[in-house]
Amino acid sequence: MIPLFLMLTSAASFCLANAGSSQAAGAEKPTWALKFADYAEERGFIGKPAAPQPASKRQKMFRSAIRQAAAKGPNFAGHFTVAEWGCGAGCASFVIVDAINGKTFDPPFKTVAMPLVEGGRLYQGVVYHLNSRLLIVDGCPDEDDAKCGTYYYEWKDGQLQLLPFDPQPIPK
Repeated sequence: MIPLFLMLTSAASFCLANAGSSQAAGAEKPTWALKFADYAEERGFIGKPAAPQPASKRQKMFRSAIRQAAAKGPNFAGHFTVAEWGCGAGCASFVIVDAINGKTFDPPFKTVAMPLVEGGRLYQGVVYHLNSRLLIVDGCPDEDDAKCGTYYYEWKDGQLQLLPFDPQPIPK
């Protein structure tokens, strides 16, 4: 007799493995219109990151997730940390934390959905690099299917400044 725990674990593993392969078969990663290297950030960070200083109600609500991500150190634009957390299946939320002083910044939207589009593309969510000021949001901000696409932002003067936007609304 196989224990119920092992049966459930095997079934869950099978479902997850097959879900990933079916997505990959019909969808490809997009080619970005802007390049991370064109927004290179030379500054680095050495030392222990400052504790995040949540200011908004939303930041305070997710302070544990923000604190855990910030403790790992910078991953964006030289000395910033993009702290991400899930908000459901195919949904993410994030803030940006300055590792030098702990100042915490909200993005221009609360969530980004990455819907599964049958026969379509595979949305990437939030994409960024430690050595670049370019941040790409590939999905549907605030889970609005009419606003889906690829948003390009440059981190400049303590905020995300929108660069070109490539709309790709979900077909109905």
